[in-house]
Amino acid sequence: MSQTEVVTADKAKGRKAPPAAWVFFQRWLANPLSMGSVVPSSIGLRKLVAKHLVCAQDEIVVEFGGGTGAITRALLEAGIPADRVWSIEIDPELASFLSQTYPDVKVVHGDCRQTRKFIGEDLVGKVGTVVVGIPMVLLPIDLQREIIDAIFSVLPEGRRFILYTYCATSPLDMKKLGLKGKRLGWTPRNFPPASVWGYSKA
Repeated sequence: MSQTEVVTADKAKGRKAPPAAWVFFQRWLANPLSMGSVVPSSIGLRKLVAKHLVCAQDEIVVEFGGGTGAITRALLEAGIPADRVWSIEIDPELASFLSQTYPDVKVVHGDCRQTRKFIGEDLVGKVGTVVVGIPMVLLPIDLQREIIDAIFSVLPEGRRFILYTYCATSPLDMKKLGLKGKRLGWTPRNFPPASVWGYSKA
């Protein structure tokens, strides 16, 4: 995952976005390891993620790896105002698609390790939940650690982040990464079947 220029995705309200499944598949063909699946997340996974969101009235939710916006949609369906949803996407094509599909969501094209810089110091500590949609299990542990450090640099003390995965067990080595966590739920209504895990500092 390379560093990228910090660029807010162009919010092109006038252009019609192509179908999400087609965009997702195209990006999967371009870089399969970055996507984790060949299809966007299903309604079953969206509901499972929404069930475990925490967001007070003065807080925001940050999404790592917005993709084509399936989980972004879950955040909005859970009642979180669009202007309090931040979606960070490193793929420029997906970031552009997200901004077209959800023009009121704060879409950022960039590296999630720079989240603190993106949201600004005024919102540090006011992040209700970080939702991780990156296929963390495929990343080297040093990169996993950097991403986790970025998460905890913006979360309030004691708060957990959630991660969805297609792994049968935890995709993160909790002992090596200094985490404690548990599987919050599982849904067969996804392809492939998916789990949501919650992690906090050990």
